[in-house]
Amino acid sequence: MSARNDQYRWWLLDGDLALVSDGRIEGTSLPAVLANVTRELDKLSDSGVKPQNHPYRLIIYRGAAVVAVRPATVGIC
Repeated sequence: MSARNDQYRWWLLDGDLALVSDGRIEGTSLPAVLANVTRELDKLSDSGVKPQNHPYRLIIYRGAAVVAVRPATVGIC
């Protein structure tokens, strides 16, 4: 498997499925990646990102495979 396929990425989508934020994330396991994404989401309001259209959906993928999906929720995290 190439290094590119080992890279985790995440998307935060709003109720219209518009991209609110995304990024690459590091972690040695899926639980570690989820913890790192949670920290990134906590920083969104600090950077001035204030999504307006609820609910939000979080998708985490590795290479071309989706490895975690958080169903649409009212809060960001």
